[in-house]
Amino acid sequence: MHERGLFTTGINYNAEKSEDFLNMIERMQSNRLDDQRCEMPERTHNPTSGHQNEQTHQKTNGSAVHNQLTRNIMNEVLTKVGPYPQIVLPSNGFWMDGVNQQHHMDDQVNNMNVNSCARFKLETDETSHCYRRHFFGREHHDFFANDPIVGPLVLSVRTEVISSCDHFRIILRTRKGTIHEIVSATALADRPSASRMAKLLCEEITTEQFSPVAFPGGSELIVQYDEHVLTNTYKFGVIYQKGGQTTEEQLFGNPHGSPAFDEFLSMIGDSVQLNGFQKYRGGLDTAHNQTGHQSVFSEFKNREIMFHVSTMLPYTIGDAQQLQRKRHIGNDIVAIIFQEANTPFAPDMIASNFLHAYVVVQPIDALTDRVRYRVSVAARDDVPFFGPTLPTPSIFKRGQDFRNFLLTKLINAENAAYKSSKFAKLAERTRSSLLDGLHATLRERAEFYATPLLESTSSGGESAATTSSSSNSYGGGILSSVKKAFIGRSRSVSQEASHVPHRAATINVTSRPKKSISSTSSSTSARTHSPIRDEEVVKPYRKEWEISSQESPDNEHDSDTGMESMSSTEMSGQTRASSCTFCVDDFHVAANHQSSDAKRLETLCVDVTRLQNEKHDLLRQNVSCKTDIKKLKDRQSVLSEELERANDEISRLRRMLKKPSNSDMAPVHQHFERSYSDVSV
Repeated sequence: MHERGLFTTGINYNAEKSEDFLNMIERMQSNRLDDQRCEMPERTHNPTSGHQNEQTHQKTNGSAVHNQLTRNIMNEVLTKVGPYPQIVLPSNGFWMDGVNQQHHMDDQVNNMNVNSCARFKLETDETSHCYRRHFFGREHHDFFANDPIVGPLVLSVRTEVISSCDHFRIILRTRKGTIHEIVSATALADRPSASRMAKLLCEEITTEQFSPVAFPGGSELIVQYDEHVLTNTYKFGVIYQKGGQTTEEQLFGNPHGSPAFDEFLSMIGDSVQLNGFQKYRGGLDTAHNQTGHQSVFSEFKNREIMFHVSTMLPYTIGDAQQLQRKRHIGNDIVAIIFQEANTPFAPDMIASNFLHAYVVVQPIDALTDRVRYRVSVAARDDVPFFGPTLPTPSIFKRGQDFRNFLLTKLINAENAAYKSSKFAKLAERTRSSLLDGLHATLRERAEFYATPLLESTSSGGESAATTSSSSNSYGGGILSSVKKAFIGRSRSVSQEASHVPHRAATINVTSRPKKSISSTSSSTSARTHSPIRDEEVVKPYRKEWEISSQESPDNEHDSDTGMESMSSTEMSGQTRASSCTFCVDDFHVAANHQSSDAKRLETLCVDVTRLQNEKHDLLRQNVSCKTDIKKLKDRQSVLSEELERANDEISRLRRMLKKPSNSDMAPVHQHFERSYSDVSV
């Protein structure tokens, strides 16, 4: 047998072939990490996949060249006399903050308030909270539409008075994102339609057809869409770096940490047993201990944080790449690099498609009462700056303030990383899918709930005597509410000296194909050109409609919005009851043709009145029950006091029974004193 043989059999073999075999196994093992890493998906499919593979191969080779250059720079830095910088940036692709290696400033830091950054703020997407803060549960109006260019749209409008002026708070949701602005009412002049509001926030919108969300449950669907980006769970990697370690394999190959590392971990979180852990687990196994037995968990500002600690994840003997550790930390977005000694760290040292930000922590005077931590930050170029800002010098004392600062920095780093190009594409894809689903749901429910409200009968012909028309009278409640929200007050009406008052409102009901309804009241006054148009048949079960009101003394056609005026006459001296109503050509003819919709409205009004009465009864019962509960609580308090006094009296009586009083013993003492005096005499 061959002494250097790999096998113990008596078969002869070629040593060169054996070495080739071992080299092949080593190459296969070195490629295991690349096989398990996740690739960021592209947004669109390109048929030229061969060209893309070639570009990917070139990009991989370029990345390897950059890593080698960075490693050469680090080796060159280590050949010099320290102290060394915490972070060594590659030639491009990253930015850093807080790098300061002036050790002579440590004494100065000890005498100053290094915890001045106790005030911190979590940087979240404020737009996601706007609907719940300003719209949900308050009087507002929601609309949805489908633009041929921009795609699905969801619009929310609310009127507010700011500095004694009317304003519109508007939220517009598109595939590109959500826009929130406060617009003055003067910007919309006298035509505050939904389409004009949407175009103020996005000029690419061309559609004029916006349908209202006038059914129950619509606000809940919208608030769920707005808050889909919010999360209360985070996972961060924690990598232990010994002195002199400058490669990825060395970082993940540390089987154990150090007392200084354990001291740092105890500050940022609590060590928990993974088996049976019920809170956020961050992808770790909590049933079979396949990802280790312990980990570090923390709760901060109603958020749950799980740390993937490199030394607590399974260590595989013989695996140079430690895939069990890399598959967790490599899929995190933010990681902490704990430097045991003064050895620099390069952000491209760890090959990962997901890691976008690093917070590098280096202890000073570890395991003493004067322990401090030097902090630096590095992130990819497309990650915007995130707070809280590092002080100068960026050295912190161990304590609660530093923990709060560090956890805030980690959470803000992940939120900022989502704005990078790779994650922005994924977020846009998710947002587009959810917006399409929201629009489809709103459209289906609108067709189910709002079809009776949008029904209207049509009339044709030019003569009022030969035609009949009717309008959906109970739909005016929604329209007047929209009118009130958009305008806030009734528009002034021009009056003629010799004729009855005139009230005008502009209403546009659109459908496919788009049609308009217009009517004019006959008047002998000199009103300027109010052309009388023939009413066209309006299709029932409309999917999209739009309302806008306008003060127009001429009742002329609005060329910008495609709306036409409708008017009705009133008796002299009659006050205006609402700011928006349906009108017909001939009031007398319409009054004779009572539609089924009016009956349905009457039934609904009776039901609403009944429900209101029941609500008032329930409120009265609630008040009465609360009063009874209060009386019972007062009675309970009185009885408790009496019971306490009774217990005290019982205790006193028991003490008296156990120990006789001095008055009872007085005759006995007197008897003994007389006996003693007689004996002495």
